[in-house]
Amino acid sequence: MIIDLDAAPRGEWFPFRMSTVDLNTGETIWGDPIEGMRVKLRSWKPFFEERAATREMVDEWKVNPKTKAYEKHSYPKELTPEEKKKEREDVFDYAIMELDGFKDKATREPIECSRGNKIKLMGFDWFDRFFVDCQQRLGSYGIEREEEVSENF
Repeated sequence: MIIDLDAAPRGEWFPFRMSTVDLNTGETIWGDPIEGMRVKLRSWKPFFEERAATREMVDEWKVNPKTKAYEKHSYPKELTPEEKKKEREDVFDYAIMELDGFKDKATREPIECSRGNKIKLMGFDWFDRFFVDCQQRLGSYGIEREEEVSENF
């Protein structure tokens, strides 16, 4: 197995595909990629790792029923609804790097890849499904089977 250690910071371009949900089965039905529309994404994993490392911890002392001794239990502090919303918006802003071929309905101008526009796009179910599908694919990007690479040389 050959791993590209620099794949994550660069991000990857994904051709945009619309999707719907089959109301009878609940399965996602993917359309063909739309010509000229693509999104550059990077994995959200480093974002969450950094947040987890800096998140405030709460310590609680509990009695172990077997030993009757107090034991320290630590867990991350619960976020307020406002903090959860901000963190969700922060991860969208972090993971979506560029938009190509997306146009505003009113002006027919290209949609700028701003924080506000990224958050608005994530409000659409079809874009949210696309985003999550790409994040799952990013989990395996940068890895190639050694046999596939050696065939190309």
